[in-house]
Amino acid sequence: MKTVFINGLGLIGATMARIIKAANPATTIIAFDPKQENITTMVDDGVVDSAVDFETGAKQADLIILATPVSGICSSLRQLAELDLKSGVLVTDVGSSKETILAAAEPLMNRGIQFLGGHPMAGSHLTGSKNSRLDLFANHSFFLVNGNASPAAIKEYQVLLAPGQLHFSSLTAKQHDQLVSATSHLPHMVAFALTNTIIPEVDDMAIDPGIPSGGLLDTTRIAKADPDMWTAIFTSERADLLAQIDQFQKQLTRLRTAIAVDDQDSIHDQLQAANEARLRLEEKR
Repeated sequence: MKTVFINGLGLIGATMARIIKAANPATTIIAFDPKQENITTMVDDGVVDSAVDFETGAKQADLIILATPVSGICSSLRQLAELDLKSGVLVTDVGSSKETILAAAEPLMNRGIQFLGGHPMAGSHLTGSKNSRLDLFANHSFFLVNGNASPAAIKEYQVLLAPGQLHFSSLTAKQHDQLVSATSHLPHMVAFALTNTIIPEVDDMAIDPGIPSGGLLDTTRIAKADPDMWTAIFTSERADLLAQIDQFQKQLTRLRTAIAVDDQDSIHDQLQAANEARLRLEEKR
């Protein structure tokens, strides 16, 4: 993979570029991003060799990485299906809605072009290439959802990402979307809703709250995430997210009922179960 084209140099796309350049400095990385500051940062850092338009970059590449919001990835896949791409090119992405993306990649795969879905399970509320870094994905899962890529192409891609210290896991698009909806999409939704619940109430008190409590800051940190990206995620993964919201509402109702009737045993049991479950999560890291 001598030439890599990355469409989108936000936090994730720029991090991918840094990992690939670290793997092989001789690799030519070309990129497109509508924000000039993202391009400038990566070119000045010596990671991206040049900026190109989408069609030019796609036609020159041995590897194409789509690193825009999900709606943009789907649009790019449809555009790629109409272009004359290099023989043996591998197309991949970093989006979080794999069933939607795999469906959009069908016309591309029907032409015999290799597609491999990808999704790093790491990120930050910070955005833009200026916040990208080589170790952003280190010791986190990187999910692979294969469309029609050959074992050799997948292996070559994994080798190219070795400096990122990723833990690769292969699964189906449905498995991916169910898992990510529960572990990422629902927590972000809750953080957004919790912030919108608490902050207006505090503001209406007309009292300076001083330094906010650690509990508030901890549980709402991810509400600082990019609204454009998360709007695209929520609307592309409606069914799975709505199912997770229903399950969350059941848990809230169960706890609310116990509080309302002063059922201290039930309250304690629910909190204890959550405490133990959270500790098990830490043991897996």
